[in-house]
Amino acid sequence: MKTITEAEYTEQWEASLHKHYLAYNVDGFDRVGRCQNQYSKDYFWEIQLRPGLMVEFIEDDYHRCLNKENHHDDSMTVLVSKFYLSGVHRVLTPGIKGVKEDYEEKAGYNYLFFLPDIKEIEISPANQRLQFLRIFLELDLFCAFSTDFDILPDELQLLKAGKSAPRFHQAVGKITAKMRDTLREILNCPYHGMMKRMYLESKTLELLVLQLNQWNDDRNSTLTRTLQREDIERLHYAREILSRNLDNPPSLMNLARQVGVNDYKLKMGFRQLFGTTVYGYLQACRMEHAKQLLNERSLSIAGVAHAVGYASQSRFCHAFKRQFGMTPSTYRRV
Repeated sequence: MKTITEAEYTEQWEASLHKHYLAYNVDGFDRVGRCQNQYSKDYFWEIQLRPGLMVEFIEDDYHRCLNKENHHDDSMTVLVSKFYLSGVHRVLTPGIKGVKEDYEEKAGYNYLFFLPDIKEIEISPANQRLQFLRIFLELDLFCAFSTDFDILPDELQLLKAGKSAPRFHQAVGKITAKMRDTLREILNCPYHGMMKRMYLESKTLELLVLQLNQWNDDRNSTLTRTLQREDIERLHYAREILSRNLDNPPSLMNLARQVGVNDYKLKMGFRQLFGTTVYGYLQACRMEHAKQLLNERSLSIAGVAHAVGYASQSRFCHAFKRQFGMTPSTYRRV
């Protein structure tokens, strides 16, 4: 079957809109459309939640197979999340490093990908209803949520590099019961106006959290199955090194080299064995040692800060208050 370009499909699709329905700003910030063309009968709902975050729901009834070439330009610095409720897409991406040349996205599964500057052929078979929800998250917004990226899979950690980050397409797993509940809440939002926007943003972020957690859990369970006794001993040794060097801890890479594991196994194994990240453990130890030194009263607050590895007293005070809900001086008085 002939493959049509994105421009050709868009021209056909826009021509069909003259006979059908398109509405902008239905509730102040979304867009709804219905149309019919030679391939399918389409419905879409787009919601711009905030700069850098958009969600859309697609429902297309295909009566004819469509092979369409898509182009993701190099300015596409977005992480894309998809949840398929029905139907199937086949995608051809020949010659793209880090991405299968031929893969499917299908009902009951969810996917996460970063694919700037590529051409792909998307195949939508006939005689099916294709339904999926798709989230677009700008990398700047994704990276703004936290600096604690070492709890994430490597593919997501590398997104800190922006559009130069390696491409990936991840089949995360089956849509869980919690994901289905959240999808249902998004598609049946009971609110309007400002409250609708707030509600949809919270549920969209919740859906992303469930997806990231599923990917993490899958990686962690795989790692647990592959951890040997010597790996566990090395991870305990890494914890001891951190405990003994609170004032001048090794970098993540140096710590991994010292104990004889790679940095991925160190990060994921640490989280699996001890229930926290490498940095989280170091931070907790620093704060507990700081409490001990404050109780002993032999050092000034600046001295305590230096003893637990802080060059800046103000940063130490901020970290202490975030951990314990009070400043070091207040803690010492209490």
